[in-house]
Amino acid sequence: MKKSVQQAFTLLALVFATACGSDDSIKQAADQSVEQFKAAGVQEDMRNDALFAAEAASASMLQVQLGEAAEGKAVSPEVKGLAQEMVTAHQSILNDLRDMAGRGNFVLPSTLGEAHHKVYQEVTDKSGISFDLAYLRRIGDQNKELVERYEDMAKNGQVMELKQYASKQVPLLQQHQQVLERLQESLDDL
Repeated sequence: MKKSVQQAFTLLALVFATACGSDDSIKQAADQSVEQFKAAGVQEDMRNDALFAAEAASASMLQVQLGEAAEGKAVSPEVKGLAQEMVTAHQSILNDLRDMAGRGNFVLPSTLGEAHHKVYQEVTDKSGISFDLAYLRRIGDQNKELVERYEDMAKNGQVMELKQYASKQVPLLQQHQQVLERLQESLDDL
């Protein structure tokens, strides 16, 4: 009887944890990073740094995956060229982030976060010129958010190595933003 009650409570706890827990890879990675910092005796609140690292990884994976999709699905040579540049740049950004994360004990997601996965699905479900327009609009939105988040982390991060990583990436992300804004303006003129 006692064993079956324990099993019932264990099962109930598992069901509750699964139902209430998020399977979002960003949240899971950030939570794991925070736990590692606590276990190492770090007293500062590292949630923002951990969340940034996880979000940045997912965002760069999104840019790479969308760029790879655009190389095959885009109809505009300009969009295909931009996609190739974004794949190369964000793969490099992601590699730098992984190197920094390894040294700084940050856990990074290996898959897209839920929100990034939705963006990927939204864009790749389209074809032809609709794909090109959705790709440009969504990577423009994503890049704008990245610029803001990287600038904030460069100023307000707790971990010096993470701040330096963010500072290093800001000029490239700002350059991408200028290119994306010019492309958006040229599309608006059509």
